[in-house]
Parts: sequence; C-alpha cells; structure tokens
Amino acid sequence: MPCSKESALDLLLSAHRDGRLAHAHLLTGSSGSGKTWVAHRLAAKVLQCEPQSILAHPDAHFVQPESKSRRIVIDQIRALEAVIHRKPLLSSSKVCIIQDADRLQPAAANAFLKTLEEPPEGSILILTSSLPEAILETILSRCVETSLLGGSVGPGPGGEAVIQSLGDCLLQGKEPTVAGAFRLTRAVQQVLIEARTRIGKEFETIFKLESAKFKNASGGGEWLDEREEQIKAMTESSVLRERERVVGVVLYALGGALRAAHGGSSPHEVCNKLAARFSTAELLAMIDSWETMQRRLAMTVNEPLTLEVGMLEIALGVNS
Repeated sequence: MPCSKESALDLLLSAHRDGRLAHAHLLTGSSGSGKTWVAHRLAAKVLQCEPQSILAHPDAHFVQPESKSRRIVIDQIRALEAVIHRKPLLSSSKVCIIQDADRLQPAAANAFLKTLEEPPEGSILILTSSLPEAILETILSRCVETSLLGGSVGPGPGGEAVIQSLGDCLLQGKEPTVAGAFRLTRAVQQVLIEARTRIGKEFETIFKLESAKFKNASGGGEWLDEREEQIKAMTESSVLRERERVVGVVLYALGGALRAAHGGSSPHEVCNKLAARFSTAELLAMIDSWETMQRRLAMTVNEPLTLEVGMLEIALGVNS
C-alpha cells in the first residue's frame, strides 16, 4: 500500500537499525512523491552523514539518465560496477542511487541485473521510478519495493511567472496571438536559464569541496577525474528534471482551468479566468498540444524551437 515519504523513510530506517535492510530497494511513486528525498536520507543514514552532504560523499554513487537520450546507457552501468567493487573511502558501506530506473536501456538493464544478482558486499542499491511497469521483471523481483503516495503539486520556483505569462498569452485581447505565444516562450526560457545557473553553481560547489578534500589522497586524482564526469552528468540530468517541472507548470494551470470549468477548486486566479474564457473542448485541445510538445522535448536537443512550436500550437489551435 502506498505511504507518505515520511512513513516510507521511517520503515526503511527501522529496517536499517534492525539489520534487515535489503541490498536493493525500489522507491516508486509519481513526480513529487518524495522518492529522491527518501533515497538521499536513507543513503545518508547508511553512510553516517547529513542528507545535505550526500551528493558530496565519496561512497555515494549516482546514475541518472544521460542528457540527450534521457536513457541510462550500458557505459554508465559499467562505470557503476567499477566503483562499487572498490573499497569504501570513508564509510564501511557504499550506496548507489539509480534515478529513473525505468529509463535503463535494454543492454544497460541486463548488465545491471548481473550486479543485482551478485551485489558487492557492503553495498546498498536504491532505485527510483515513476514508471515501474517499464522495468524488467527480473530487476523488479530482486528489489524490495516501497510505493509512495503522490505528492502535492504546485507551480514551484518560477512557476508564478510562467502562469502569469500563460494568462497574458491566452487572455489578452479577443483571442490568443503569436506575439503572446512568443512572450510565453521567453518567460519559460528565462525560468529555465535561472534554474540552470542555480543547479550549475550547486554542483560546482560540491566538486570544489571534494577537490580540496581528496586531491592529495592516494588515488584521489583518478577518483576526482571520474567524479568530475559524474558531476557533469548529474548536472545535466538535474537540469532536465527541472525543465520537466517548469514546462509542467503550464499543464498544472490548464488542468486547474479544466477543473474550475466543471465546478472544481482552482489553484490560481488565472485558472478561473481561463475557465471562464474557453470551452472544455478548447482547454482539452491546449492540454493535448502541450503534452505533444513535452514528448517532442524528450526526443530533441533543440529546446527553444520545440518550446516555441508548442506555444504557437496552443495559440493557433484556439484560433482555428
């Protein structure tokens, strides 16, 4: 039965205290349910550090979908296998967090299965997934699954600006315009630029701290070279997840408008205005256009053009 992130963490920490923690755990739940929150806190307890320090811990290893393909490839799994078979640097254990495990490519999934079948002593594997049905059954059967309740959804950082720009695009004048669609695109891109800058600085700080701490250690130079590449991949993956969140704000607002149009509660005043202005069919068409744009984003590297096309399809779809 799904439980809150707090309850899930309590159960896992209890198992750790009693020596019952499995070598592989799978945390499942929708976006916002707290999978990463639980994974980081469990890893911190195993490695005896603070949760905010887990990204910088030399015995914590992370695998996430790569930036362009948004898939976990076999080279990442091979690199993971290499590091988890080494002795821990600070702790008596090693923890590996595999984010979005449903994004494992077939070859990577088969290679990872071997790691699950013969896990190195003292290693804990923590997988997260919003789509566990896409994970190989042979992997699922070797993990202890903890299902989390869906988290509260909100606009998040920069979301207010995106929602206001959506309102400006769709509500000003008699009908949406191309100029309004481009302004909405610029607003989304500005939020994404700010997010990229923030994430880049966070990971840059982590790497600088690690460099200062381990550069003189035996084998530290080789480890830091590998860690630099890992930090780059983690940065790109974090940026992509932030992009998913930001573009999801538009669906959040359109979905709120659709609920408001049918007598439900509205999360924002712009949603009320959209509900009063557009029919259910028009709102559904906008949602469909935006979901199509999100799928395109996952398959292309031309982010600005894809965003512009998505905004234009919303505006022109209403006008047609």
